[in-house]
Amino acid sequence: MAQRDEKIYQLVQDINDAIYSMDSHFVKVYQHLVTDDLSAKQMILIDFINKNSNVTIGQIAQYLNITSSAVGQLVSKLEEQNYLSRRINPENRREIFVQLDVAGVKYFEKEEEIRRFIVSKYYSKMEMDELEQLKYIVEKLSGIVLKESALDEE
Repeated sequence: MAQRDEKIYQLVQDINDAIYSMDSHFVKVYQHLVTDDLSAKQMILIDFINKNSNVTIGQIAQYLNITSSAVGQLVSKLEEQNYLSRRINPENRREIFVQLDVAGVKYFEKEEEIRRFIVSKYYSKMEMDELEQLKYIVEKLSGIVLKESALDEE
């Protein structure tokens, strides 16, 4: 059993090294296209807002696992830079929604442009069945991680 565990470990290390190398290359080569000076937490926050509509401070706090006060500070800083804006929920005036503002929309437009370029330059060189296999494998691993994380939280 220990030999199998060691083989799995080595395969995972090789996979992680290859992904890290590829990601590092993308960052190095395409960093000039993204001039935004955002922290990792700010990027996660605006990504969450981009993927979800009508997001509240409470939902963001729960997602980031930080206090509502800390979220308020993050949002305020991003509001100053026009990445985010707040608006009152017309159906519940005590609730405030956070949404992308002008700079936030531009950020994701640039990100989409870079993603499409990477797909056309690199991924398009793979066979369709290889891409489908890669998608299947990554989604399967993601499902395992999320399921195990949910079990750990119980």
